[in-house]
Amino acid sequence: MSQPASEPQPEHQLDGQHAFAGQPYPQTYPQQPYGQQAYPQQPYGQQDGPPFYFPDLEGANFKSKATMYAVIGIFVFGIIFGPLAIRNASRAEANGVPATFGKVAGWIVTVLSIINIVFWAAILIFGAVYGGMGGS
Repeated sequence: MSQPASEPQPEHQLDGQHAFAGQPYPQTYPQQPYGQQAYPQQPYGQQDGPPFYFPDLEGANFKSKATMYAVIGIFVFGIIFGPLAIRNASRAEANGVPATFGKVAGWIVTVLSIINIVFWAAILIFGAVYGGMGGS
């Protein structure tokens, strides 16, 4: 069976040239040995552009601890958790991670806890001094 005359017959390659473009095929390609890169590779650790920024994980950890201690200190043992929040916020800032909320909330919790302790101590002293008089 032959092809109908209405379809164009594909042209074949002639003398190393592409049949349609009339351009020569490259005769050989440079071959790289197996396992070697075809382009030069930079030494390990060097980059072309600015370095990719990874936040300091230790500083972020101190920041989250400062926030956690400040929030816990609002509800219980503020005299203990307030200074812990301040200390962890300072450590986070020393590592280059801002921890403003932890530091401010830690100071607020600490001051309010001291005021609360002084208030209840004054109530107890007032009750002990004036409560024993009986008023008869």
